[in-house]
Amino acid sequence: MRKTLHRLLIVEENPHIVSVLGQTLRADFDITVAMTGKEAVRLLIQGAHFDFVITELNLSFFDGLELIKLIRMSKEISQIPIVVLSEAVDSETRIACIEAGADSYMPKPFNPLEVKAKLNSVARRATVQPEAYEATVLPVPVTREKQMRSLNSNQ
Repeated sequence: MRKTLHRLLIVEENPHIVSVLGQTLRADFDITVAMTGKEAVRLLIQGAHFDFVITELNLSFFDGLELIKLIRMSKEISQIPIVVLSEAVDSETRIACIEAGADSYMPKPFNPLEVKAKLNSVARRATVQPEAYEATVLPVPVTREKQMRSLNSNQ
């Protein structure tokens, strides 16, 4: 029985990077490639559903930062995890990406296995149900005496 693959949108103009990511991720992800930001926006507006987005920042017509902002503003797709892969190494760019809503920033050159590990990590966290956490939370008994000591020490 074949496992269900997560749907991944890769937004990247460099065919070599697309090829490397495709070879590394194809066993775990159903990959769609957009060669421009404009093409990515068209796919998203037309209702294509993705579980993850990997984007470069330096894109033609509609850059990666604008793409991140568009995704985060949309009620339907705002929860899609976004990973930025970019040659920009300055701190301001990384901060701008995170503030715009990117979940992770990885500088180029990158290790494709690290990208795979990051996406799989996000996928594991996304599939954990809240009930799993509730089962592991143990109540901490608080006696009346401890409550009174705590109140008295704060005064």
